[in-house]
Amino acid sequence: MPNAIYPLWKQALMQEIPTKKSLDQGDIDPVQGCYVSLITIAADGGYLYSDAHEFYSEVGTVQGVPQLITTATVAGRVFSGDSVVFTNVTGTKIGGFVIARQNEGTSDTWRLVLYEDTGIIGIPLIPSGGNIIVTWNVQGIFGL
Repeated sequence: MPNAIYPLWKQALMQEIPTKKSLDQGDIDPVQGCYVSLITIAADGGYLYSDAHEFYSEVGTVQGVPQLITTATVAGRVFSGDSVVFTNVTGTKIGGFVIARQNEGTSDTWRLVLYEDTGIIGIPLIPSGGNIIVTWNVQGIFGL
């Protein structure tokens, strides 16, 4: 599956009245920021992207501890943030990652924002207990 912004997240941006959907709030309130999670490739029994997925609970098992995207900004329709470091990662083959917008609720209320498994240097990879660093493109993580 090529990289994709989740359609139901975009729809929620246009239809829902409640606030707390902004992607650049992590430095203000880390509980409500954007988090990156490493995912196992679907061929190894991991996550399989679907346009119908809406919430983080639909991703299932992730590898390592989800990491907050710090210094998150939205400027010129582009979402950017600092590189993310996953420490001491072990497990099965990692095939990509998802970004979710966390809130104060449970994972079945955290909106899925972005799925990436294509064009990522070093992915897929088999973690060996070391650190995995996700460095974003200098032009930003994604744009709308």
